[in-house]
Amino acid sequence: MAEVKSMKVKPDIRAITRLVSREGNLVQGQSDLPIDSELAKQAYEIIAASENHYGGSEGNANLRKAVAAKIKKYNGIEIDIDEKPFELLITTGGTGALIGIAQSYLRGKSALVFEPYYPYHRKIIEEFGGKTEVLQMDENLTFDKNMLKIYCRQLKDREQFPLKAIFVCTPANPSGKVLNQEELEAIAEVAKELDLLVVSDEVYEHYVTGENPHTPIATLPDMWERTITVNSFSKSWNISGWRLGYAYGSGELLAPVNTAINIVYVCPVTPLQEALSRVLMADENYYEKLRDKFNAKRMFFSEELTNLGFRMYDSGSAFYLWARIPEAYDDALKFNEMLMKRAGVGAVPGSAFADSDTWDAHMRICIAREDHILEGALEKFKEALD
Repeated sequence: MAEVKSMKVKPDIRAITRLVSREGNLVQGQSDLPIDSELAKQAYEIIAASENHYGGSEGNANLRKAVAAKIKKYNGIEIDIDEKPFELLITTGGTGALIGIAQSYLRGKSALVFEPYYPYHRKIIEEFGGKTEVLQMDENLTFDKNMLKIYCRQLKDREQFPLKAIFVCTPANPSGKVLNQEELEAIAEVAKELDLLVVSDEVYEHYVTGENPHTPIATLPDMWERTITVNSFSKSWNISGWRLGYAYGSGELLAPVNTAINIVYVCPVTPLQEALSRVLMADENYYEKLRDKFNAKRMFFSEELTNLGFRMYDSGSAFYLWARIPEAYDDALKFNEMLMKRAGVGAVPGSAFADSDTWDAHMRICIAREDHILEGALEKFKEALD
């Protein structure tokens, strides 16, 4: 449970993004790397052939087939794409799936998130009539398993906004933390005891570099029936503007989600789905190469920031860096303003992801940038701190 702040400015990530140039932008959580050339070629040809019309709300059949193969290979889960209700939906980004879940399950209910949390989880829950409850992690980004159980029991049976769901994000935005087996089992135990839905955001699964492998919570005993897993192609294929993601789980859980997203979005963008279906599983080493590329970026940038006085959290993944700013500073909001003013470089203050004061001296740094951009950004850090 978080100690709530009073009268503090909560950083706006998109507003900060607009204040820095591309060369100094380590702010917004999207990949700035080039699109895959074959993917771009397929998209051009499909659009030029006028394959630009409505599709089914559940998504393109060819892409659903390719995604099912991906899930089987990387997550060890068999999806029957012919099963009705659908066990797999292509969605308008991972966000589209989350909106469908909130509309279907969380109106008048509450969902628990772990702090530091992804702000859009909270915004979506509350925009669609739900309430967010926060369980604070400690400075090592671990949570008290007994406190999780106690807190969820308290929330489950209250009259207003009873607890309906636990949101899991692993690897986590913003910290990059990869939940280990013991932590996942603790969450699963509470979900089963209290008959809770688990919403598992696994967008960053292919950036895991540490000793803890990525484990979908849906693979734990008796969790398939109560878990909706959300994922996206925005980061791993450098196509955040295409708005393509997916959700999978039991057909009974996904049926109302499909109904909701049909009304909100009609269908995901048709020609781009078909283009992605043609390349998604073509290179069997694609995700391994992606991981290795980002691990090299992580090691390089972490070492350089450590030399500048940052204390880096070893998250076990490599899309974001989570760091305590140099000890001479204790307010990452003011620190970030100084970086932007002096050198035109910026990241995101930790307070953007929290209700408590615990993370005020931390920053999220997005390293999904080309190497020359990262090298230039480091020079800007050095200039500001000189």
